[in-house]
Amino acid sequence: MKRDLTFNETYPYPIERVWRALTDSASIADWLMPNDFKPVIGHKFQFHTKPAPGFDGVVNCEVIELRPPTRLSFSWKGGGIDTVATFTLTSVPEGTHLRLDHTGFSGLRGMMVSSILGGGWKRILGVALPNAVSRYSDSGYAPLSDSPNK
Repeated sequence: MKRDLTFNETYPYPIERVWRALTDSASIADWLMPNDFKPVIGHKFQFHTKPAPGFDGVVNCEVIELRPPTRLSFSWKGGGIDTVATFTLTSVPEGTHLRLDHTGFSGLRGMMVSSILGGGWKRILGVALPNAVSRYSDSGYAPLSDSPNK
């Protein structure tokens, strides 16, 4: 039993701006989770969130693909799953199309976790990420001090 998740969103921002939100640690903390991400192939990093039954709140990751400004892929391991998240950006007349493929969910636990993450990704990609992208300006990123994702 295997399951993959795919999400598509289009944002009214240039591709470089969306890319910065995907690859800047402070921005990622704002729209996803606190982290020690660096946009370097092979960099191992962690996301931290609230623990839950069967999950210590730590997601161990490693950057496995980086093609600025169009593709970012990293492993996603924690809570009994071993998956890969891949963000693909494409410039479109409306701004930037983002496709997220979160792949590799298997077994009963994987199906349960994919269901939980699927709902989370919809909210994150539909609201939290575009809000973070909107806070970029020529002078950099202005994170929210009361981010709901921390």
